[in-house]
Amino acid sequence: MNNLEKEELYFSEAKKRISRIKAFYLHLALYVVAVLFIVWNLLIIEDSDYTNYILALNYSTIFIWGLFVVILGIRAYKQQDIFTKKWEKKNLEKFTRNNPKRWE
Repeated sequence: MNNLEKEELYFSEAKKRISRIKAFYLHLALYVVAVLFIVWNLLIIEDSDYTNYILALNYSTIFIWGLFVVILGIRAYKQQDIFTKKWEKKNLEKFTRNNPKRWE
């Protein structure tokens, strides 16, 4: 692999990472707006036959969407993916190097 290919690979990886970070901040902003509307809804809700269902829907929306925002944040800011081929190869080499007699 020559220098030009390395630079192109580095640039494409950086572009992917920037797009992940951008998507994370977009989802975070939308999440904050949605939570503000839900809190406003919780403040103005009146007792009715469907109050418990509305509250359950609001709380589940906050929880599930928040979980996805956290997952996006972790994906955007971690340095490398877990359990990739590179990770697998590295650990396989490490394991076989530490236990050579086991494979004979």
